[in-house]
Amino acid sequence: MNDLPEAPESKTIKSAFSTDNTASSGALFTPDELNIYVNKITLEAHIFHAKPVAQDIDRLEYDAADHSVTVIKKDGTRLDLGVKIEWLIRSYFTKAKEVGIVQTKNGEVVDGFNVPLVHKPQK
Repeated sequence: MNDLPEAPESKTIKSAFSTDNTASSGALFTPDELNIYVNKITLEAHIFHAKPVAQDIDRLEYDAADHSVTVIKKDGTRLDLGVKIEWLIRSYFTKAKEVGIVQTKNGEVVDGFNVPLVHKPQK
């Protein structure tokens, strides 16, 4: 018989940077479906993912206030990217002008395209 109180469920570090949105709730990706990379010298930003994505994305919009990225499609539909920008790459991501959205399979590029990255004005 154990009289100790149950330990609270621990949170992972990854959960601090991700949203609770999933593809079914208006996000393009779930946190496990993508990796974001920014070259700190060239400021080239890339989103690497495995699932196919239609090339109907007009632009991405970064909000530095909450570190979120909104995906804006050519038809005006707005989706959350599915993650917040982690603090390790934030300072570089805020300087990027476009983002490569790159589909990979087994570490090889399958498809990809670039979209502009718009930075939301701070209030």
